[in-house]
Amino acid sequence: MKKIIIFLILANNIGIALSHNLSADDRKNMTHEHKKILVQNVTANDSLEIWTNLMKNEYNSNISSDYKIEVKNIKGKSSINLTIYKPKSSEPEEAIIDLHGCNGVMGRQTQWARKFISWNYMFVIIDSLRARGVDNVCQDYYRVPTYQRAIDAHTTKSFLQQNYSNIKKDSIVLFGFSHGATAVLDSLYDSMGNNINPFKKAIAFSPWCPGFYTKINTKYTKLMIIAGDRDTWTPSNRCEKMLTTNKENFIIHVLEGAYHSFDGLMDIQSYQGHTIGHSVKATNESIQHVKEFLKIKQKKDNMIKDTDSKYRNLDIPIN
Repeated sequence: MKKIIIFLILANNIGIALSHNLSADDRKNMTHEHKKILVQNVTANDSLEIWTNLMKNEYNSNISSDYKIEVKNIKGKSSINLTIYKPKSSEPEEAIIDLHGCNGVMGRQTQWARKFISWNYMFVIIDSLRARGVDNVCQDYYRVPTYQRAIDAHTTKSFLQQNYSNIKKDSIVLFGFSHGATAVLDSLYDSMGNNINPFKKAIAFSPWCPGFYTKINTKYTKLMIIAGDRDTWTPSNRCEKMLTTNKENFIIHVLEGAYHSFDGLMDIQSYQGHTIGHSVKATNESIQHVKEFLKIKQKKDNMIKDTDSKYRNLDIPIN
């Protein structure tokens, strides 16, 4: 009986264990704390049925581009879990809010935490799934919709602004992967509150980009998308065609030879009909693009090498 209980505890916490992966060196360089906050539950004019209908003529040049996600509060609130990483040697003034992919918090989050800590950022990971009793949303994207996760992000931003006086209120950046990257795009709509209290910048890795039926609002927040040219799950050409309200605030980088999850911690493999997996070249290119986008002045950076494999296959395929 004791063995069964221990196994269940380990199984339920494997995601948390993988999300840390902190080495002895990590613990010298950073601290982390856990917080649980409440988020307003919302609904929106967004569903699988609505989305399917919009896609029927999504690249018709005569289509109206006035569709916007409008959220409305519904009864109740949900808990989300935050893991907040901070550098030990200095007090950061800027923060990154991270939105995981459809499989939840994985090892890649810790990899990026290391990078941003070295750049003197606070790095905040939102777990939008487990506190809601959800394992993953890879086969049911609307189980925890991206518009709800956008509300998670804005609520977390307000939490940081109210509770961490060292963080400049107008310095918070949003960063997302795949399902989380699509939530980054959703977060820019006015109904999310981004016109009132905007993110400074937004970074989306491999999002599902919308057709001509909408324009992503880049009036208040500068947006960068990074995607692989071999990504068949969330194709980069969709993002190249995507419409924005302010073109000067949008930049896209398409990485040659990169699949979905190019910065993830798994070898190249097939999953649900798509080839996915890590690319050293694409990951290093993405690091440089992020540094340039955020105007990080640090000259030297420890880049990933082809021989670096000690963190391989820590991620469940696809995120």
